[in-house]
Amino acid sequence: MWRASEVCRICGITIVFSGASLAGDPPAVERLIPPGGQRGMTVNVQLVGKPGEGDLRIVSDDDSIVLTPNEKKDAASVTISENARLGVHWLRFCNPDGATELKPFIVGMIPEITETEPNAKIAEANSVELPSVTINGVLEKSGEVETFAVTLSKGQTIVCALQANFIIGSPLDAVLQIVDSHGAVLAQNDDDLSFDPRVTFTAPDDGKWFVRTFAFSAVPNSTIGFAGGADFVYRLTLTTAAVVEHTEPAMRFAKDNDTSLAVFGWNIETPATSLNRDQQALTQPYALPYFVPRCDIPSIVESQLPADRMLTLPVAVTGRVTTTDDVVFLLNASISQKLSLSVHAQRIGSMLDPVLIVKDSQGMVIHEHDDLSGDNRDAELHLTIPADGQYRVIIRDRFQNMGDRCFYLLHCEETHAMYAATLAATTGTLNPDKPLEIPITFERKHGFAEPVDIRVEGLPAGVTFECLRSEKDGETAKSVILKISGTAAAAFQGPIRIVAESAESKHMQPVTFLTPDKTQIAEYWLTVPK
Repeated sequence: MWRASEVCRICGITIVFSGASLAGDPPAVERLIPPGGQRGMTVNVQLVGKPGEGDLRIVSDDDSIVLTPNEKKDAASVTISENARLGVHWLRFCNPDGATELKPFIVGMIPEITETEPNAKIAEANSVELPSVTINGVLEKSGEVETFAVTLSKGQTIVCALQANFIIGSPLDAVLQIVDSHGAVLAQNDDDLSFDPRVTFTAPDDGKWFVRTFAFSAVPNSTIGFAGGADFVYRLTLTTAAVVEHTEPAMRFAKDNDTSLAVFGWNIETPATSLNRDQQALTQPYALPYFVPRCDIPSIVESQLPADRMLTLPVAVTGRVTTTDDVVFLLNASISQKLSLSVHAQRIGSMLDPVLIVKDSQGMVIHEHDDLSGDNRDAELHLTIPADGQYRVIIRDRFQNMGDRCFYLLHCEETHAMYAATLAATTGTLNPDKPLEIPITFERKHGFAEPVDIRVEGLPAGVTFECLRSEKDGETAKSVILKISGTAAAAFQGPIRIVAESAESKHMQPVTFLTPDKTQIAEYWLTVPK
């Protein structure tokens, strides 16, 4: 079973603003500018939106970052500890009347700066110092272009990676260009990682080169030209240090204490490394942390297969499509056996557009699958084996692309009936005059046909929930509305847990919210005002 991320609890209160508590509007903080900072530093951030009335407190997913609002509550200082967890932290802004949804703040390893205006033209370009820097900026108005100057030696490779739409949630589709002093475009990228671009360039001579960025709206509209806005926030990393694109294996078996990894990317001097069970990411000597997720089944690389390429289930296999030939595996299966096969490429940052095919020993196609959806080019299929025998599992690129960037993760196991219960939001306020309604969506997979009961843990005294069941058929099979009502003896604000339990197998799991980085949030933030 694929496990995208560890389940996360947002529970550490970092600061309480010491002002008078006044009944009024809850906070409506929309974003932080800049949306991140370097580990071991203190960063001043702007809180964009409305802070609400009364005391403002900021809740983080751990205590390694501490946010202190100013008196006006339109800005805050963020103190990031030297051992802070790298990557995205999810923050919530609260007052006695309610709370915001989770907002991202990204902790990095390398120095950070803020872009300065004007910098649209090459002559106005902000000069930045390498080997590594992260630039925080905003494309504030339509038609805006921002330019940065870097000095490179002949043969030196620079990696430029922009983060905006993914994680940060900025509504832009950015473009990155490398240009010379005359403005000639030498390299360009649009959507390397979803809507976020990444471009590399190797300098043909010593000299100064220019990195340029601009954007279009992520949502198509009638505007012709570059887009911009106060919410077009980005983080741009420029580095000549090592950057990891992927590892082999792409995932590590959750039961392994140590995992040996082959590392692929740019400026990689040592292509082999390892991660132990307690490490979440590859860090030094890399400019950007690289997170290697875990899976619940054995994870190997293609070269570890036997000579006949026979798969032993369950297994996750990492490999690359390096020729136009099909990538073929063998599989022995029994009549009526149910199998689930998937190829992850887009999901792990690969350029591969996989097609997944299963053929019998006579070469007849049993099942074939291409894209999961219009937005997801990965492949997945579920089949019931028609007869005892040997089968061929085939991967190819839809357009016969190949190369080191066409890597994949083939995930093979017997099909298991399962379900997922998810939330559309992570916070709500209970008012005395009506119940708080919380929609819950169910996805029943691979023949899961049990009722599922919902309960709530951690409610304050005086507050109750309506017992709820998602039946295996009918309207409630796909969604239900959880209702919480009552009057608490005192004001309450904090996390509660919504739990799902299958009626027959008694399998319990939290009802979760999935963030853009695939973190499962297993708590719901409830406010019960005075």
